Amino acid sequence: MHILDTGPIFKFLTTDCVPQLLAALGHNVVNVPEAVDFEIFDTPMRHKQFKRAAEVWPRFPDRFKNVISDEPTDELRACCRSVFSMDFDDMYASRKDRGENMAILHGVLLARTGKKVILVCDEEAGTAKIKQQASVLKMQHMDAKHVPGGEIRHADTPMLLRWAIEAGAFDSLAVFVKKYQAMASLDSALDPDVKKTGLTGRPPWP
Repeated sequence: MHILDTGPIFKFLTTDCVPQLLAALGHNVVNVPEAVDFEIFDTPMRHKQFKRAAEVWPRFPDRFKNVISDEPTDELRACCRSVFSMDFDDMYASRKDRGENMAILHGVLLARTGKKVILVCDEEAGTAKIKQQASVLKMQHMDAKHVPGGEIRHADTPMLLRWAIEAGAFDSLAVFVKKYQAMASLDSALDPDVKKTGLTGRPPWP
């Protein structure tokens, strides 16, 4: 299953790339924490470049969208202490990185129950935490902790774009480049030079 942070969601929704996002995920459900759902509507009030995302998200096909409750269960509280070394209420009270943190917490909890989870995040700190928790989970499995079979993997917007290209979701290279440039203009997460990403060559293009 895929759990997305706000950054990748913004890039696809703002540039009207919902079909490409769904193709990248194999037409599986887009899972987001409540905190990310909130940020999709709240952030555009301060950063107008994301306004389109807030318009598109309510029309996102319901069968492909799942908002995960952030209700602080005992398991979620314990997970927050083990992953972030802080109390859940303190973490959630701060808007900074709340969506990213909740995506990670939900992903870790689900992986501990045996789910194979792909966490999609563009931020450097979040990516580092995801990779750390993936390693921690592997070590815990060696000690026979948690349900066997669980796995945490990381992906980001360039990886989603690669999967979308491989799925034939872009009509042409020119169309892809135009969409990529639009995404790259939104924030600093993507390299402004698409040629440096490896996404214009063969592969991923046929």
